[in-house]
Amino acid sequence: MIGALAGLMLAVLAPVQAPQADTLTLAAFLAEVRAHHPVARQATLLEERASAEAQVAVGRLFDPVLSASWDRKQFGGSEYYNYLEADLRVPTPLGVDVTLGLDRTRGTRTGADRYTPDAGTVSLGLSVPLGQGIVSDRRRAAAAEARALRDAAVGEGAAARNRLLYEATIAWADWHAATSVATLATEGVRLAEVRLDATRQRVLAGDAAPIDTIEASLEVARRRAANAFATADLVAARETVEAMRWDAVGAPVALADAMRPGALSVDPPPNDTQLAAWLEEARRAHPEVRRTAGRADAARAARRQALVELLPDVTAKVARLADRDALEGLSGFPEAGGNYSFGLKASTSLLLWSERGQASAAAARLESADLGVADALRRMTAAARTAAAMLEAASVARENQAVAVRYARRLLEAEVTRFDAGESTLFLLNLRERTLLDESARLADTEAKAITARAALAVALGFPAVLPES
Repeated sequence: MIGALAGLMLAVLAPVQAPQADTLTLAAFLAEVRAHHPVARQATLLEERASAEAQVAVGRLFDPVLSASWDRKQFGGSEYYNYLEADLRVPTPLGVDVTLGLDRTRGTRTGADRYTPDAGTVSLGLSVPLGQGIVSDRRRAAAAEARALRDAAVGEGAAARNRLLYEATIAWADWHAATSVATLATEGVRLAEVRLDATRQRVLAGDAAPIDTIEASLEVARRRAANAFATADLVAARETVEAMRWDAVGAPVALADAMRPGALSVDPPPNDTQLAAWLEEARRAHPEVRRTAGRADAARAARRQALVELLPDVTAKVARLADRDALEGLSGFPEAGGNYSFGLKASTSLLLWSERGQASAAAARLESADLGVADALRRMTAAARTAAAMLEAASVARENQAVAVRYARRLLEAEVTRFDAGESTLFLLNLRERTLLDESARLADTEAKAITARAALAVALGFPAVLPES
């Protein structure tokens, strides 16, 4: 009977397959976390906010501006003045503004220089920067900086998602391992208890020594203790997985009591060619590289603007004028001659203390950002190579641990045969069974480490937590 129980243990310790119903696969769990977890949603909101801020900056650069003013004074039955001014300013990416204006002046006490025909005058002109604005101005610099920070935010959001998916992968792998170990521990206790009852019957029948009862009781106590810890580990692993489950409306999702992890699948480690290709792609698209490169681009835009502000601020305005009732007068623009207005405005700081300070600060900020890019690239490469080595080691360890389980099963089979022939003892039989239990638990732990190593490589490369197909 005891030999038959050992045979049953061999069947129990065969690779554990989760039932098809009520299972949660790693891919489904990661998709759920990516879509609904608060951290993932915060990453999306960060990107949306950065895009909105970039839109604000670009809007200030390109949005046309319409302005109008009306001033009128009437006193003692006389209209002193009646001024109407309207202006449409259309910015361009080159920093030149196209202007379209309407001026109309009426009244008895107006300045001669403000005289217009009764219908008013229309102007079409340009506002051209000749100093600071030739290369860049604050609007263009702000737009460039906002776009760069938007790219940085996209990289930061992607990095946050990758870290989250890495944590989710570890949680699922621990749950899978804890489920396997708990199943083994529970069955081990059950079979040890059945063996204890069978041993007691043999002792009563005179077929076994009373000391065998103590040996069988010791094994029950040992396995019950191990089962208690295995159960606690399973509870902790399930709680960790459950804490990462959310629905589309932001409400926590419970993990059903019958829910089990789905089948485990581990991709082979990449070869040198695959790793080199992934590293090349990561140098361009890694979230951390994108984040630091975006900040470097923003610093570069700020430094360019700081250098430009060392120049004098010179702006020229030229416009063609025409009577409102004779708009054909504008057709000659920008030819010389005819009715026109021209203005030139210039200003500069004499000592440039503030401007030089801003330029120095911007240069230091840019140098720091460039160093950050170089450091991110170096750390990314090192982390990816380390993770690839760990994945290779975990894959080799998993294969060898599976071999160890097969050898432990064969030893138990041989021990059962010897025990049935009266050539072995209950102690050795328990020892072989315990060895198979331990090796099977190590296999579950090694499989979890392989999944974790794969996720670590994915995060190091900046890819989603499941590696791309080779």
